[in-house]
Amino acid sequence: MGYMDLMSKVENIELLGGMIKHLVTNRGKLDTVFDLEDGFRDTIWMKNCIERLKEDPESAKMFEERYMGPEYNLDELLKLPKESLGYNYAFLMKTMGFEPHFYRARDRPSLENDSDYVTMRVRKTHDLYHTISGFNMAIGEIGVIALNVTQYSYPAFMLIDLVAVGAACFPGLANIPQSEKIQSSTVFETLAKGIKMAREAKPLFPVKFEEMVEMPIDEVRKKLNIVPLKDGPSWYQYPKIKEAGIH
Repeated sequence: MGYMDLMSKVENIELLGGMIKHLVTNRGKLDTVFDLEDGFRDTIWMKNCIERLKEDPESAKMFEERYMGPEYNLDELLKLPKESLGYNYAFLMKTMGFEPHFYRARDRPSLENDSDYVTMRVRKTHDLYHTISGFNMAIGEIGVIALNVTQYSYPAFMLIDLVAVGAACFPGLANIPQSEKIQSSTVFETLAKGIKMAREAKPLFPVKFEEMVEMPIDEVRKKLNIVPLKDGPSWYQYPKIKEAGIH
């Protein structure tokens, strides 16, 4: 690559710079990740995300159907066989003290807008991505959202991963307590694993997990071409998960 060939990279930096400027401009409104997502509604970055999704025929069908599927009932899912996707998802959620519809207070009033539909679908499937990928709910977040970022450039998660990398590279520039600082190698390794998993997997946006809860989780992963993370920042390493014999 010649030095002048780096111009395309400079243009990308300008585009990312615009994204960061957008974040800084709206920082007074960003109390949660929901605010970050809302801030990207109908922006050029969300438009790019939607365009990438619609290039895939199955994902395009999801837009036509506006598929959301039924709500998850954790108690009912725990009645399924231990090896099923539904049981693993429900057990993980119960272990973490999480609710399936954790975003209820921030539901979009309508799904007619493409941006609203994508955001609500991403929110509903987020913990299913954790379940099938093996990434935990701590540093593993960097890896699991890389699935969305790599496959269809979901803007809010793209910026979160960028910030995570920046904070790891330049910890002195980020207002992070010493106890919460993570070694840059851990961030890079986790992000790299998420990117690799996303590239090898089949498109995840059009997956109707709601219709697969009774399937063995290993079968679901094989169908999606996903090899789960079971070491390092993996939910399989949680003590309660190990005690339950889930492996």
